[in-house]
This record gives sequence, structure tokens and C-alpha cells, in this order.
Amino acid sequence: MTFRGYVSGQKGLVFPERWKQGPDNTKRIVNRWFLMAKAQAKHRDEPWEMTFEDYWSFWNGYTDRRGKKAGDLQLKRINEKAPWHNSNCVLEQRGQKNGSTT
Repeated sequence: MTFRGYVSGQKGLVFPERWKQGPDNTKRIVNRWFLMAKAQAKHRDEPWEMTFEDYWSFWNGYTDRRGKKAGDLQLKRINEKAPWHNSNCVLEQRGQKNGSTT
């Protein structure tokens, strides 16, 4: 699980001690997912009340199963009218119906 970016101006060097969530690379990647999901919710005018810790509690241990294919996991709201909040979200397999969870 990698993505490009977050390197220093000095080619090839990285400074994990400067990362917002600490030196754990998995948390750094999930933090990027969190920021993108929060920005997408703002773009759609959906209320967002989730913290990074809430988001991390969903994805911790399941980061390798996130994706866009059928059977991969996605974070969904239970009630579409309620805000994004840890009590209103569930990890669900894509392609599943009626709220089947992991």
C-alpha cells in the first residue's frame, strides 16, 4: 500500500517524524483518505462530524481490502440524511445490498 507524494524537496528523502499522524506509513495513507473523503463530503454539502480517530477505527486492519472492485470495502452511511459520524457509518462490501457488513 503506497502512493506517491510526501517527499521532501531533497530528492528521495522522507521525514516520517514530521508526518501529522506519526511515523506509521499506514496512518499517513489513511489520513490522506480521510482528508479526501472529508473534502468530497463538503463538495456534496453533506455534514461531516467524523474525526481522524473515528475514521482510523473503521479502517484499522482493513486497509488492504479498500478498493473500487466488487467485494472490496467502502465506508457508507447507514442513514443518508444524517451526517458522516462513527455511529452512522459502516464498512460494507461493494455490490452488497441491505447493509451487509464485514
